[in-house]
Amino acid sequence: MALLFAHLGAGEQPELERLSRAMLAHPDLVAGEGRFDTAVMRSGHGQVLSKGGAEGIQCLSRVGEGLGLAIKVEDGASRAKHAVALQLMRQLEWLTPLTLEELSQRFLEPSPGVKLEVSGELRFDNGR
Repeated sequence: MALLFAHLGAGEQPELERLSRAMLAHPDLVAGEGRFDTAVMRSGHGQVLSKGGAEGIQCLSRVGEGLGLAIKVEDGASRAKHAVALQLMRQLEWLTPLTLEELSQRFLEPSPGVKLEVSGELRFDNGR
């Protein structure tokens, strides 16, 4: 999946470039209004491709970079895949800090009236 998204964003294959242009031109058809992928692609100003799938799958690429990301969350939770995707886009500087903060508030904050009890931690280790 990561390789597919690397090719999708690279712009070197006409068929895949056509597909990525269609996704970016109509992000609401990729995921739907108010959904994570649609919001990311709109916020990315035509530079970030995003498509989630069932059971915790999330794929991303940036147009022209030839780098694809594939995330699989073992328990299938969309909240976890969104947190990982936003953190990776932050590290890769694919979106502005303000845009990332807005997306985090929208997709990672619990709805009003929802009580969360947090146990454990979410940590990102970049191998250092």
